[in-house]
Amino acid sequence: MTRLWTTSSAFFAYVFVLTALALSSGYASAQSTIMPMQVLKDRGNIRLCADAEFLPHSDSKMNPPGFDVEVAQAVAKHMGLDATMHWVVTMKGFRALRNLYDGECDFFMGLPRDESFLDEAFKLDVTSPYYNGGFATLVRKDAKSQTLTDYKASGVGVIMATVPDVRLFERGYQRKLYRSFEEVMAAFHNKEIDVAVVPALEAGWAVYKDEQSGLRVLADTDKAFIYPMGFGVRKKEKDVKAAIDAAIEALQKDGTIEKIRAKYGVPALAVAAAGAQPAAEAKPADAAPAAEPAKPKDESAAPAAHSAEALAADFPNDEKTIDKGRRLYKQACYKCHGENGVSGGTIPDLRRYKGDHYEMFATIQSGRVEKGMPAWNDYLTADEIKKIIVYVKSLPPE
Repeated sequence: MTRLWTTSSAFFAYVFVLTALALSSGYASAQSTIMPMQVLKDRGNIRLCADAEFLPHSDSKMNPPGFDVEVAQAVAKHMGLDATMHWVVTMKGFRALRNLYDGECDFFMGLPRDESFLDEAFKLDVTSPYYNGGFATLVRKDAKSQTLTDYKASGVGVIMATVPDVRLFERGYQRKLYRSFEEVMAAFHNKEIDVAVVPALEAGWAVYKDEQSGLRVLADTDKAFIYPMGFGVRKKEKDVKAAIDAAIEALQKDGTIEKIRAKYGVPALAVAAAGAQPAAEAKPADAAPAAEPAKPKDESAAPAAHSAEALAADFPNDEKTIDKGRRLYKQACYKCHGENGVSGGTIPDLRRYKGDHYEMFATIQSGRVEKGMPAWNDYLTADEIKKIIVYVKSLPPE
């Protein structure tokens, strides 16, 4: 996600006026006459939030500005506004979104038009998508195979705790875990891996800016790895959203967004056909229009994420396994999470953990560094982690 923001005394004055009016009986009439889009037009600019060092998305040096920044500038121009920016740090996504919630900026770039995201970020709405983001397969050109499934046993590079990490694990893939895209690229350079599933924009940019990389981005990817990306706006500001939607539609029709895509090597992700595996190389110039906003899932047509049979096979729930898990827990987890999963203070009580077996597996493997929990993939085998999870899940509720 990228973010664009700057401050404005005029906008703060507007927020102050609305706050005062909210306490009076005249608020409803004021709201109908002072529309957010009109405030932007009167001010003459729209404020964008962007990360200062996050190419290919954005960069404060503006050489180049970044894919998201150039699209935002084009949208602002179409709206008859100047785009102004303030550079922020976006490592903590929802913390960064407070800039939008609190009126510090007018919109963010690169938010997923995704049902689960909108459920969590309930104060936001997301415009129609301006491109399909997500995860793509990056493969060495001289690799023996250009098909992802051929690496199921030998290992696929992924960034820890990302969607591909979890999904490939669920499907029985061996994964080689890395903490960042930079570590994945180093692994390619050191010939540790031949293939990886990584953020699509970063993959396309890496190949585009270095023709000698020896890598290629495959066009087709898993449906679960594709996210239509739009502009995040405050839910109540429907006129701003409508104006941005109209600008995106116009810029897609006249080819402006397509030209910007080509400048950054943004791959045109497509869903692999049923039973087929990625083979074709992604070509930014052949990009298809962005997908429609995500529709509610047809649960009757979709298979269950984890059947009872698959769960039983992956996490045997017998007494012997539970006992081994208990012993491993006392070796690895006891000091922080307490005896029998009972802990307090800032350490989570494991009896309250709501995620399923697979989510817990991904968390243990990758850790939660910001919470002081190390990644255990270098210290515990996958089988040992599974036994710990079976033991924890067998604990009685608090």
